[in-house]
Amino acid sequence: MKTYILGLLLAGGLCTACSDFLTEEPRHSLTMENSVTSYSGAQNIVNGIYGEYETCSSLGGYLYGSLHSMAGLWDYDDEMVNMGYTQSSDNYTIVNIWNQLYSCINAANAAIEGISNLADEEYPSVEAKNALLAEARCFRGYCNLELLWLFGHWFDAADSPYGIIYRDKTAELANLMVERSTVGESYQYIIDDLTFAEQHLGDYESARRMSRQFAQAMHAKLLLVRGWDGDYAEALQLVNDLLTNAPSTFQMETDLTQLYTNGWDSKEVLFSRYLGDMATYTTYEFIYSYGLFYNNVFEDIPQEWLEEDERYDLTFGTARAPETWDESTDVVLTKLYHRGRYEGENDMYATYAFRYAELYIMKAELLARTNPSDIAGALKPLNDMRAVYTNPVMSPITGVDTYDELMDAIFKEYVVTLLMENESPWFAATRIEHNGRPWIYTLKPDINFSTNQYCWPIPDDEIKAHSNVIEQNPGLE
Repeated sequence: MKTYILGLLLAGGLCTACSDFLTEEPRHSLTMENSVTSYSGAQNIVNGIYGEYETCSSLGGYLYGSLHSMAGLWDYDDEMVNMGYTQSSDNYTIVNIWNQLYSCINAANAAIEGISNLADEEYPSVEAKNALLAEARCFRGYCNLELLWLFGHWFDAADSPYGIIYRDKTAELANLMVERSTVGESYQYIIDDLTFAEQHLGDYESARRMSRQFAQAMHAKLLLVRGWDGDYAEALQLVNDLLTNAPSTFQMETDLTQLYTNGWDSKEVLFSRYLGDMATYTTYEFIYSYGLFYNNVFEDIPQEWLEEDERYDLTFGTARAPETWDESTDVVLTKLYHRGRYEGENDMYATYAFRYAELYIMKAELLARTNPSDIAGALKPLNDMRAVYTNPVMSPITGVDTYDELMDAIFKEYVVTLLMENESPWFAATRIEHNGRPWIYTLKPDINFSTNQYCWPIPDDEIKAHSNVIEQNPGLE
C-alpha cells in the first residue's frame, strides 16, 4: 500500500508528533487507496489535513513568539531578536516550522489529488466536490502564504527569485527536486488557491474549519503586507465586504473575557488550531502555556502601551508558574497563558490566526494609505472597534491630527490588540513608519539588520538534499 510521505522527506526532522510517520500509516490515512473511493472518503481526507495541523506543535506560540522577538516587541529568543539566524545555525524552531508547514501542504495536496480523481457522480453534486477542493486549497494557500512570509522575500518585486518551493503534488522521491518560484509566481499560486476558496467554500460556522471569510481575510492581509500598486484598494474592498456581508456567526465579542475564555469556540475567531481532541493541550502550545511566564515582561514601548490600555486588566493577570517545583506567581499575559501548564493543562490554548477585531485595524490602515488626507475617516474604524466593547468600556482615540500621528495610533492598536496572537504586529513593525523609518528601527535601535533578515534561512538539510537546485536566501548562508 502506498503511503504518502511528508513534503520534506529528505530533510529530516519531521513534525514532532509524527516521528514514526515513515514506518507506520499516518493516523489520518493519507493513502489514495484507503481514503478517496467515495464521498465520505473525500470528506475524511480533508479532515486529515486538520489532523496533521493539530499535531504540529510549532505552528502557534513558537511561530508568533519568534516574530514578536524579531519585531523587538518581546525578548524571548536572542537569535530572533538579533536576527542572527543563518543556514549553519540550524535553529530548531525554524526547522520545525518549515517541516510542519510542508507536512500540512502535503496533506492538502493528497486531499486535492484524491478529491479530483474521484468521479463526479460519487459526489452529491459538483458544488459539493468543489467545496471540498476549496477547503483543501484554502489550507494549502494559507500554509504557502506562511512559508512565503517566513522563508521567502515577501518584500521583493515580482521577479525576485526568492519565493517559495511550491509543491502541488503529494511528495514522492521522484518529485522532491523542485526549484524555487519567483516571488510573483509564489503570490499568484497563493492567490489562486484563496480565490478558489472564496468562490466555492461555505460561510463561516466555526473557527475549527476553513471558510469563505477566512480565505477573504487572508487574501486581504496578503495584499496589505505586499503593498504593490493597487493592492491597498483591493484589500480595502475585501475588508469592507467582510464587515458588511459576513454571517452573523462571525462577530466581535463585546466582552473581551469571552474571547479568551472560549478560545477556538469564540464567535470572533475566524480560524484557530483546534486542540480539543488532545490529551494535554500544553504539549502543543509550549510558549503560551510555559514561555510566557518566565518571559512575562515585554519590551519597554509595548509594555508601557499595554499597561496604559483599558484592556490590560482583562488580558493580564496573576498566575502560577508552569513547573511542578515552582509555586511562585507573577503577572503574565493570561489571555494566552491562562493558568499555565501546571494548573491549567487543559485550558483553551488556542491560536488566533485571524479574528474580527483585526478587520477594523486593517480598514483604518487601508483607508489611511488610499486616502491619506482624511485623518478622521481613517481613525473612525479604530474607534468603532473600541466602541463595541462593553467589558471593558473603552474611550475613543483622540488628539490625532496628522498622518504620522494616525499611523502611530494604528501601529499601537496592532500591538496592543493582537499581541502574541498572530503575525500582524511583526508585519506592522516592518511596514508602518515612525520618524521616517519602519517602527522596527525604533523598537530595536541598537541592533544592526537588513531587510534580508526579514525572512529565515531555508534549513540546512533542505539545501543539501536539493543538490544545489535551491539557492539560499541572500545573507543567510
